[in-house]
Amino acid sequence: MSKLRFASILFLVSTAFLKFSSMLRDLTIAGLFGSSYKTDAYIAAMTIPNAIVLFMLTGMKDAFLPSYYKYDRLGKGFSHLTNIVKGTFWISLAISIVGTAISPWLVRILYPKFGHYAHGFEIASWTAVLYFLSIALVGVNAVYEGYFDSQKKFSFSTFSQTVVVLATVGSALVFHKWLGIYSVPIGYFVGTFLSFLIKLVYLKPSKFLNWRQKIDIPEVKMFYSIFWPVGLTIAVGQINLSVNMLFAAQLGGGVVSNLNYAFRLVNIPQAIFGVTIATIVYPILAQAKADKNDGLFRLGMERGLSYMYLFLAPTVAGMLVLMEPIVKTVYERGAFDAAATSETSKFAIYYVGSVLFYSIQAVVAKGFYTLEKGHLIMRIGLISIVVNVVSNYVFGKLMGPSGLALSSSIVAMVYSTMTFSTLYKISGGFDLKKIGKEYWKVTVATIIMSVLLILIGKTNLLHLHHILYLAIMIIIGALLYFLSLAILRSGSFQELLAKGGKRKSSI
Repeated sequence: MSKLRFASILFLVSTAFLKFSSMLRDLTIAGLFGSSYKTDAYIAAMTIPNAIVLFMLTGMKDAFLPSYYKYDRLGKGFSHLTNIVKGTFWISLAISIVGTAISPWLVRILYPKFGHYAHGFEIASWTAVLYFLSIALVGVNAVYEGYFDSQKKFSFSTFSQTVVVLATVGSALVFHKWLGIYSVPIGYFVGTFLSFLIKLVYLKPSKFLNWRQKIDIPEVKMFYSIFWPVGLTIAVGQINLSVNMLFAAQLGGGVVSNLNYAFRLVNIPQAIFGVTIATIVYPILAQAKADKNDGLFRLGMERGLSYMYLFLAPTVAGMLVLMEPIVKTVYERGAFDAAATSETSKFAIYYVGSVLFYSIQAVVAKGFYTLEKGHLIMRIGLISIVVNVVSNYVFGKLMGPSGLALSSSIVAMVYSTMTFSTLYKISGGFDLKKIGKEYWKVTVATIIMSVLLILIGKTNLLHLHHILYLAIMIIIGALLYFLSLAILRSGSFQELLAKGGKRKSSI
């Protein structure tokens, strides 16, 4: 097995563990605090600085990787790392100070209805403050996670993010009786510091950066001219989620919480498969660009899109069929009751479209960043924000909270369609016939699986305990899907099964 394939498998496993820990965080919050106004205040306030966190965290990784490769070829990789780390620290610190100062004012402007609840503004303000304080180190963490990706140490990046999540969970479990909902943002702040400390110890101070090197300001400016459109593009999803929360906060207590729980649940397949495959593909695309190998670039994009759909299509379809038992199994305990399960399940179904389309966009975006055309996808992202505001208003009026979830799926479809068609034009095109043929086979296999699961679900299996019912249905669904793929001779599926031979995958 090649080192890249081994690293890819290890990354997939570590990403799955990261998402499991993220789900553990969400179900811990749900179990301890349910759909209360306190949870609403925390979630709504957190989305403001979290957009900046995502801007720094994922955007930095995507911009840094090709930039590091370019300087490393000139023998200046460590020098470039030092410049970007130092520059990013000062920028992040400035954002942290300003954000902390304006947080109390900001939450009162954006979420005036929280003033109707006891300590509503206080909870929202302190949540925003603690997340903004964390940004001082989030930026630095992001640079090093980009560096680890450039070294194909994907799993270490996900491990450092997992530390943050587990610290958040641990703080909530241990201190919720004394600190209440405040235990969650405090845990996030502590986890961010621990993540930074682990990187420092792992690399050792002498290899962490050149402490005596002065910042090359022109080099930092050049990097950020590429980074900021990439980061803003990455943050589009979080900005759109923040818009959803702004509208949701006007619709009554518990709506923000249940929409958030639904979104986090359906986002798991995207994070495990869509983002993982996009991350694995990225170094291949960056290397192809550095070597001026257009054929490898197109092949990487085609296979990335094919593998993504291979995993996402059945997962999304399975969630649609089994949504209520999934929500019941994951969330229903403690303060999260049957009524919350019903509402969250309904919202989750409308959110499902966003999973598929944003996963397509995650792979397509890597093509833009590799070609250093981030400004183009940024423009499309800004258009999607406008579309999101309008669709949130329209569908929120027509359908209430469910309309906000449906709006996310519609915006995702518009966004991914625009980005794919634009990349197709500027890259010289892909083999659409090959991609379409593979998508058709996967779609047929997914339909066969879904129809049979629906028919099986109408049998006596419904009388089983929901966890046992879910486990049986997942196993049956997986067997049906893979059997269908084998019969249809799916090329992506055959490549994954191949252990060698003449056909060699680049992924």
